[in-house]
Amino acid sequence: MVERIAQLVNDKVIDDISDVRDESDRDGMRVVVELRRSAEPQIILNQLYKHTQMQESFSMIFLAVVNGQPRELGLIEAIQHFIDHRVDVVRRRTAYLLARAREREHVLEGYKIALDNLDAVIKLIRASASRVEAREGLMERFKLSTRQADAILELQLHRLTQLAKEEIIAELKAIREQIAEYESILASEKKLRGLIVKELEEIKKEYGDVRRTIIQDEAAEITLEDLIADEQVAVTISHSGYLKRTPVSTYRQQRRGGTGRKGMSTRDEDFVEYLFIASTHAYILVFTNTGRVFWLKVYEVPDVGPAGKGKAIANLVALQPGESVRALMPVRNLEEEGKFVIFATRNGTVKKTPLGDFSNVMSRGIIAIGIEKDDELVAAHITDGKQVVFLASHEGMAIRFAEDDVRPMGRPAYGVRGMDLDKKDYIVGMAVTPKEPPAKTATAKKKAAEEEEPTARMILSVTEMGYGKRTDIDEYRLQSRGGKGVINVKTTARNGKVSAILLVNEESEAMVISQFGKIIRMDTSGIREAGRSTQGVRLLQMDGGDKVAAAVVIPPEEKDENGALIQ
Repeated sequence: MVERIAQLVNDKVIDDISDVRDESDRDGMRVVVELRRSAEPQIILNQLYKHTQMQESFSMIFLAVVNGQPRELGLIEAIQHFIDHRVDVVRRRTAYLLARAREREHVLEGYKIALDNLDAVIKLIRASASRVEAREGLMERFKLSTRQADAILELQLHRLTQLAKEEIIAELKAIREQIAEYESILASEKKLRGLIVKELEEIKKEYGDVRRTIIQDEAAEITLEDLIADEQVAVTISHSGYLKRTPVSTYRQQRRGGTGRKGMSTRDEDFVEYLFIASTHAYILVFTNTGRVFWLKVYEVPDVGPAGKGKAIANLVALQPGESVRALMPVRNLEEEGKFVIFATRNGTVKKTPLGDFSNVMSRGIIAIGIEKDDELVAAHITDGKQVVFLASHEGMAIRFAEDDVRPMGRPAYGVRGMDLDKKDYIVGMAVTPKEPPAKTATAKKKAAEEEEPTARMILSVTEMGYGKRTDIDEYRLQSRGGKGVINVKTTARNGKVSAILLVNEESEAMVISQFGKIIRMDTSGIREAGRSTQGVRLLQMDGGDKVAAAVVIPPEEKDENGALIQ
């Protein structure tokens, strides 16, 4: 085992072991494994259990012949068959002993008759010419059986003493008591089983010792997760679908205004679209345009260093041809109560499903929402069931309704109508916001703004011709689900149809990408705030024939669990 540990360390299968020593002596075995300062002992122990002989497991079965056929039995079933077997054995044994006792009783009764008529018996035997004649004479005169007559003829002279007579009578009495006991055992199932228990207790008393094996629930197989430390990592995902993870400890804390550190290497036309802090044991739910969902463990995302590009998500989940990712969500507990996933499709359908319904995702993915042939998933968000949903359409309409209007449904369900769209219109985005906070005075609002983190309460609408505007979320009145909605953007030939909507705050940064590959990054606070029925201001100068392809919010700087900035 020590050699195997050393080999694993040399092959770098197990890191963080600095030394292995065999300190076994006459008092017993002792192996010392020294770890590096940063190592987690439980993780190293799990690795040793998996890769060495420190822990061995083997399988066993109860294979028995039952009613002439070999069968594999469970523990309880095996015990039951053993008890049935013991019942059969004890019953047969008792019947055999009863037959032997009755035979002995029959002989003893013959002895008693002979002893009661001893002189006549001796006279008859002496007068007989042969053994056969003597046997027949005894049988005829004293009404004895052949077995009794033979037993009398074989009786030794010393058995004719008075003491021997008393022994025969005592034996006859004892044998009759045994017969009565055997008959009562065969007549009572309860007494027969009580005898079995008594015999087992005697065996236990005579042969029982301390159990050397422990019977317990099946030990779980050590999984890959058991071999990976539960630590916080920064997960970054680029717009073109490359993702990676980096330990939070990699990023040193810097003063505000520092140069930062490169977090991901991307091509010129690519950029980081998602960034979140999650445990290596957390899940990432991956939702696609066809309504399927996959999940990844965060530790399955490659750790390629701060400046690495990462790995394409298509190499981590089994996407079908034409299938693309529409939403990614980090989740630590898939069975958390009170959490839901709300979906929006291109044709205006919305659906809410409990988060727990996604706890058993298979490698090939499962259905997250039923999608019609001419429809596709546009967006998905995790909620607490009490949010407000905002939907925006390509033709410049928007609707805002309470999430309570959408009842929870199972995974295969298609959902309900969220927005009534015109014939050629379709949904371009969804935002989810908390319900309106209670009204505050101007002083209270100012104090809250100084103390709290900025809250995303503005809708940034971006149009095909590169225009955009910010509108306060409260400008959109709450309506019932399934309505036509209100005007979000006044669409004209100058600004074009709506391409995307984003939920932003005063500190948000946005990235706008055109079909020809033009990219611009900007602070959303520099975009003029305007009412609903306006065209917006120019965000990106478009070439002839070019249109906005997408717009996303750039992830803000995140803080680790100690409050350190990840730059």
